[in-house]
Amino acid sequence: MARQFSGSLVWAILAALVPRSLGYQWPSPRYEALEALLYEGSTASGDFATVVNDCKRRTENPQKSTVAAEWLRFAYHDSATFDAERGLGGLDASINYELNRPENIGEGMTLTRRDYQFISGKYVSRADVIALGATLAVASCGGPIIPFRGGRVDASQAGPPGVPEPHQDLATHREKFRLQGFNPTEMIALVACGHTLGAVRSADFPNIVPPPNNTVDLPRLEHFDSTVAFDNTVVTEYLDGTTQNPLIVDGNATVRSDLRIFSSDNNITMRSISSPDSFQSTCKVLLERMLNSVGTGITLTEEIKLLDGKVSDAQLTFEDNALFFKANLRLSDRLGTTPPEGRTVRLYWCDRYGDAADCATGTVNTAISGLKTIPSATTLTKRLETSLTRHHFLVPVDSSRSISKFWFEVDDSNKLNPPRIYDNAGEKYKVAQDSLVHANTLGNVKFVFSNGTSSREYRVVVGIREGLSPSSVYTSFYDSTDLNAAPPTRGTVNMKLDSTTFPSSDGFAFYSGNFAVTALTGTSIDVHAGINGVDCTVDNQVATRLGGNGVQVPHSAVEIVPL
Repeated sequence: MARQFSGSLVWAILAALVPRSLGYQWPSPRYEALEALLYEGSTASGDFATVVNDCKRRTENPQKSTVAAEWLRFAYHDSATFDAERGLGGLDASINYELNRPENIGEGMTLTRRDYQFISGKYVSRADVIALGATLAVASCGGPIIPFRGGRVDASQAGPPGVPEPHQDLATHREKFRLQGFNPTEMIALVACGHTLGAVRSADFPNIVPPPNNTVDLPRLEHFDSTVAFDNTVVTEYLDGTTQNPLIVDGNATVRSDLRIFSSDNNITMRSISSPDSFQSTCKVLLERMLNSVGTGITLTEEIKLLDGKVSDAQLTFEDNALFFKANLRLSDRLGTTPPEGRTVRLYWCDRYGDAADCATGTVNTAISGLKTIPSATTLTKRLETSLTRHHFLVPVDSSRSISKFWFEVDDSNKLNPPRIYDNAGEKYKVAQDSLVHANTLGNVKFVFSNGTSSREYRVVVGIREGLSPSSVYTSFYDSTDLNAAPPTRGTVNMKLDSTTFPSSDGFAFYSGNFAVTALTGTSIDVHAGINGVDCTVDNQVATRLGGNGVQVPHSAVEIVPL
């Protein structure tokens, strides 16, 4: 059971969020990938959330909008293709094919597309990245924490135009929002929620915000309200007459779209959301609906919540021609506190074969974590008053005994709090198979530049238990980081026994295969072997880490102790 903490209500609730209460159970690759992006903001390609954290501008230039405003606008413009009547379009990443439209003008749109380019993958769609980015954007500027769900499906072409434009009349705006699933009252509130962030840029709309001295290369911004925060100022300044929102006060009545919308019900809606609490709660509901606008037949995941005691990168592997098992356990602590100096994090596991299989003899293998690191954390994690630590394990495994299941114990050496056990809600973390092992350290990746084209050449190596006769051994690869490619890049490569380059070791024979992709950085691989009619698989390996270029974890000593 997760350790309970005194302190704020937020932390008390968070501390109780062990996998059982979430309905989550390991392994759940999509949940785990989305959770890592939402709360750590990181992928194999780097930390993408840093640019939006703390509601920062893209540069120190005051004539630049906040990144959060750009990310939220990008999400709305993508979702605006939604046809609620027919169940088509919505937030489906079709925006990647629509940036040449006048409704999608703006440097912020192309920069946001660039921000997101290397984030999607096998379990995280491009559309999920857009929705997740908007969730982080709102939270980073002090807005509501919007419940996030994944599972959106990417479009392969542009959708129909759907974004209202400033020069269009009220009837047109109402009809476009109706198709998106919002009634006139919700339209007013949603526009206010969107326009609490951002500005109108002269380079994009010179007819609304003239550039200084009519010099186009010196852009100027006119903000929707006087703060960069996600707050109700956009409403209160409108109601008290102090607003400088160019879509309200512009001298040309044709482009005063916010004025037409806000005043369309005699300010009833604007007054109803004028308090901080009502503004935040209303925006939370409407933005969640916007982000969850998906086509008929698409079912989103459960809400992605922060996991306490998250297991990752757990698999058999080879180090120094010997079989090892590696795993990570990420722990949550209250923000601003230091994990106890005496904290011990242990891995326990049962043998797979022999007299001690499944710990039948009453003994268990154990090792202490050999390395602790600090993962990156998004503003959302900080808003939950949480800090993260990751504990790494790399333990030698006797191949004749192998490993069947594992779990963890966290002991803070505190008499008031007994050791915490993380065991997959009592089911233990089970190792599905050990006939096929991805030998990551034996593979490699080469960067090749030829005739003006860059590419990556990958060598993949796997071990097959000696004595087995696989009917097939192959690698499948996937990459969705080329945003101009629809569908994403996929391929399959057969692997062959390669005893000359990689002699048998520790009871395994090695197979290798090679493939190349052009100018892609988010490639993932699955390795497969058909053995006795079963497809043994090691899933979603990071191709750019072939050869072992990841966190270097020291080997941990193994003990055998009473269970």
